[in-house]
Order: sequence, then structure tokens, then C-alpha cells
Amino acid sequence: MPLYLTAAHSSRVSKPAQRSVNNVRRHSSSPFAQAQRTKSSITRTKSLSEAIDDAKSDDGGDDDEAKLASTGKILSTVSIDSAKDVLSAVQYARNSMFAAIPERAGMNSVRISEILNLQRNMPAVVSLAHVHAIISASSKTERQIATLQGIGMLRKIKVTGRGNDISGTSEVLITMSDLEVLLERSNVAPDVVADFCNVLRRQPRATSISPQDLPQSHVTALTRTGFLVSSSLSGSRNLSLAGSSLVAMPKISRAASGSSGAVGGDAAFEHLGGVGNARRSSATPQDTQGGDFALSVPNLGPYLRLLNAGRQHLLELLGKSKYKEGPLYLLRERWDRAVDSDNRISTAKRLRGEFAGVMPAKTKKWKDLYGLNFEWVLEECLGAGLIELFETRSVGLGVRAT
Repeated sequence: MPLYLTAAHSSRVSKPAQRSVNNVRRHSSSPFAQAQRTKSSITRTKSLSEAIDDAKSDDGGDDDEAKLASTGKILSTVSIDSAKDVLSAVQYARNSMFAAIPERAGMNSVRISEILNLQRNMPAVVSLAHVHAIISASSKTERQIATLQGIGMLRKIKVTGRGNDISGTSEVLITMSDLEVLLERSNVAPDVVADFCNVLRRQPRATSISPQDLPQSHVTALTRTGFLVSSSLSGSRNLSLAGSSLVAMPKISRAASGSSGAVGGDAAFEHLGGVGNARRSSATPQDTQGGDFALSVPNLGPYLRLLNAGRQHLLELLGKSKYKEGPLYLLRERWDRAVDSDNRISTAKRLRGEFAGVMPAKTKKWKDLYGLNFEWVLEECLGAGLIELFETRSVGLGVRAT
């Protein structure tokens, strides 16, 4: 027996090894002792507002962001009780261009005078697109315009270098009486006005005149005041047979006398169903070489700039919606914004010291657009084909960008 072996090794008391499973001792009497332990994690619950926002985002946004349920009916024109023909449509469009300055405008006297002066100096013209928004763009409407031109009650002014047929600003209309009023209010001498009006009466459908029609001094005076502008375009008195297939040679040859006069002469394009512009050429080569002067009116440029700015702003408001469409009432509210008014609710809020809306002077309608009416701009965009009106199932009329 080795000497290093002693009784201490054999007499040592040993306990059975304690085995554990997942740090849980077997001899535990707990019924959950063998259950696996997991580390608790802290989770943040969403607030009620966040849950509502998530639900809206899942459904496609707010009510104004959701796609409108259309009935399928598209409105090509707006219904105006007082405008049933071309002349009444022109008169209505002129009178409805600007809104009246509210009593609580938030503008000083200098700004108010600027707005009133601009509104007063706007020419009494109406774009052809605006007329088509009130009265449908049909051959019947074009025949009415051609008839009014023929009898000298209406003038058509070709906008050179600015408008085009697609935007609907290539032509504007003005009544002969309004044009005579503009001439009388200008600094043009009475004899120049009389000679100019005589030329216009002899050429009721002309959109430009030849330098030979008036003395050079008269042309200079009318050019300085804005009633004539130098144009590189050809004259517009006689009809070009190549202007449209509606007035092509086969159509004229089947007429009774086989001439352009049999189908209306200068008005043949409109009488045969044409809509828009007919290409026209000058009467003689001398007129073309001399350089014709296109008819115009003073302040036509500011009018077109304001018109285009109003159209662009309306399309920007539509572009804020997801589908570039929205209810008509909502678009009107965006145009006017939350303007402070004098109604009973706004007055009560002001007395309580609460917010009653922004002042008109802070809105784009009055800062940049000088009080353009929402309905007027809507009709402009509708006639130009930039938007379309449609009926919805729940929110009335809807507006959609095309």
C-alpha cells in the first residue's frame, strides 16, 4: 500500500453533483422550474394620433388625397344663366375677372391704389378659350363669331409672338364699342381715331392692316399708343385655300358657283365647320413686302402675363393633391385660403382673441394676382383644356388636371 494513501481520501464525504438545465436546478420544486427563461424587452406602444396617421396612410391619405369616385360625366362648359351667346359671354368674362377688395383687406392705401389702377387699366379683351368655356367650342360658336365680325360688332386680335392655339391665348376678342372707347380715352388725335375706325369698318375681319391703309403719321401714333404692333406675319384679309381641309379645293368646287364666295368668302373656314385659326395670306405681294401691322390694344402684355400666372397657380394647387384632382369647394378654399372675413363666426373669434384666418393681403390671390376671381381662372383653364370638370358621387363637382 503506497504511503501517500491515507484514510482522508476514503473517508471524505461527497455530495452528489447538482446538474442544471438552463441554470435551473433539478431538485427545485417549482412547476415552472424547467421552463425556458427569456429576457424581457421593453416595447413602445404607439399613441392614438400615430395609429390614426398610420391608418390614413394605409388607406391612401386624407379624404382630400383619396381618389374621387366619379360618375363618369365630364362637363365641357360651365353653365352661366346670363351668358347664352358670344356677346353675353364676352361681357360676363369681362365683368367677372376681379373680385372686390374686402373691407378688412390688411393693405395700406398705396397697395389698394396699385390694385385698383391695374384692374382699371386691364384691356376689355377676352381670350377665345374663355368664351369656349362658357359656350362650347363648336362650329356653331365659330359661325356666331364670324357673323359678329362681319357686321362689325366684334373684333378678333391675333396675339403675335406670345400665344398659341394649344394654350388658347393666340386670339382674344373685343367688341368694337369697347375698342372705340379705348381709342377715345387714349392720347391719339381725333382725326387719327376716325381714319383708323374707318379702316376697321372696311375690313371687319382683318387682324392686321397694311401700311398703305393709313398715313405714316397715323401709323406712328397708333404704334406708340399700342393699337398697332409690327408683325412679321402675313396679312389676314383673304382666305388661303390651303389653310384647312374644310375649305380645300374639292369643297369649293362642289359649291354652286365654284368660288370661295359661294362658301362664305372670308368666313368660309367658320361656315364650313372650322374651329380655331384658318391660315390666311396677304392680298398683294406689296403688302407683304411693306410689312403689315397687327391689331392690338394697350396693356395686352400685362393682361396675358396675369392670365398665365393665374392658370399656373391653379395648376399648382391641383398638383398638391396625390392624383392632381380634388373637390371644387376644396380648390376654391385653397385659392382664397383661410381669409379673415366679416361674418358672424370670424367676428366672434376676433372678440375672443382667437385666430380667425389670414388677412387677404397675405394671400397669393392679392399679393401677386391682384384679386383674380377663382371662377374666372377656372373657366380659363377649362377653356384651354388644362383641366376638366366631372361629377362625383359624394362631394359635388370635382376638378382634375389633364
